[in-house]
Amino acid sequence: MRCKVCIFVPKQNFNQKMKLLIGKTVSAIVFCCVCGGISAQNIKIFFPQFVGKEYVFVLNQGIKRDTVQSGIVGETGFATVELTIPEKYKGYTGVGSWSIGDGRGIKFIVDDKSFSITCRDTVFNPNNIFYKGSRENDRMSRYESELVALYQRIDSIYKAESKNITGNRNSPSHSFLKSMEYINKEYMAIRKKLTSDASYAAFLWRTLNFQRGLGENIYYKPDDEKQSFSDLINYLTKEVNVDYLYTSGLWNPVITTTFTVLEDKSVWGETMIKMLKRTKSEPVFHAFAHDLIFISEQFGWADAKQTIIAYLESSGRLPADPAKLVNRAILQNKVKPGSKAPALNGEIPVNALLIFYESGCDHCQLQLEKITKHYAKLVAKGIRVFSISTDESREVYEYHSKNFPWPDKLCDFKGFNGEILRNYGVIGTPDLYLIDKNGIISDRQPQLEDIKALNLY
Repeated sequence: MRCKVCIFVPKQNFNQKMKLLIGKTVSAIVFCCVCGGISAQNIKIFFPQFVGKEYVFVLNQGIKRDTVQSGIVGETGFATVELTIPEKYKGYTGVGSWSIGDGRGIKFIVDDKSFSITCRDTVFNPNNIFYKGSRENDRMSRYESELVALYQRIDSIYKAESKNITGNRNSPSHSFLKSMEYINKEYMAIRKKLTSDASYAAFLWRTLNFQRGLGENIYYKPDDEKQSFSDLINYLTKEVNVDYLYTSGLWNPVITTTFTVLEDKSVWGETMIKMLKRTKSEPVFHAFAHDLIFISEQFGWADAKQTIIAYLESSGRLPADPAKLVNRAILQNKVKPGSKAPALNGEIPVNALLIFYESGCDHCQLQLEKITKHYAKLVAKGIRVFSISTDESREVYEYHSKNFPWPDKLCDFKGFNGEILRNYGVIGTPDLYLIDKNGIISDRQPQLEDIKALNLY
């Protein structure tokens, strides 16, 4: 969920900001259409209006959403769904969601308590949901009532100010500032309660507020942007409970918010390292490291990746499995331009272009088509092409590779656990390596056109 109350928009006059802000608050603000109840043992959901509807029950872990149960709402007296937490989630505290096929659903806090939740209507809202037996969701509901009312008042103040804007005025009116100053005092009282409350519900609402552009204050002045970003980074590096964040459904939004805020990606890497250091759970630490490496690789942020890898190598907290993405990334950091190319089936490749790919990957297919198109030129330059597939199905591999014009087509059907991929530290495809006459890697790129030494474009 990436809803955000943006109280400022950079590099625009006040009139323009107001036009962008109006209508973006209340409708996108509520954390979930209901704050109901759940448990890590047994949850009973009574929704009589949805008899016969398909449902799914999902738990959050990092960037993954794990469907742990699905079925059909049956008619037992009045419609009852009994949810059971799988053994592997024993001790789980986080956010779960229950939804039916048309997209309607509820989100709630899952902990080790058993309780029930009831709604007799077809449209969900906090006023028609009734739950029993969950202190966490009780707190969630109370905070929701306070904050949503506050958000609605903020929205009304902005709409009123919007009607009064004329010309290209670059600053808010006196009445707007006074109204926001007053409502900010109310927000500060709520924020203090959230800060002093150790519950998961308080953590969740506090984090949601930061995601929406509210932090230590409501940021409503044109020059508040810098302070807002500073408060967000301070919260993430010094206060946020990373283990809670992992199961909140806000994991990816928080990480993406920080990398859009911080233009210098090495600074983003340093910020993430501070969060890694505060991560207590080893499984969460490993998942966090994995996601950071994956994001850095995906977006080509070499500076951030180098910063993160340097810390991970010295952390003493890496997983032992050499096939894990983090360990593979560290190896890839060593198998780089200027280093000796690892062997392919016992042979050190020379004057070679290697492409690691996966059948069915659109980006891989595009690069394979480019290599095929330029294959005659590559042969004329004395370049030997090797394609190394990550496919695990022989049928899929043979179907996609049968028309490659080069003879050196490799696949061990072990996916990313294959020896060649591990030796090269490949963590994503497509991945291209150019190797010189001495068996030294001279370039590594995700696209053929980026390998300038080939002079194909």
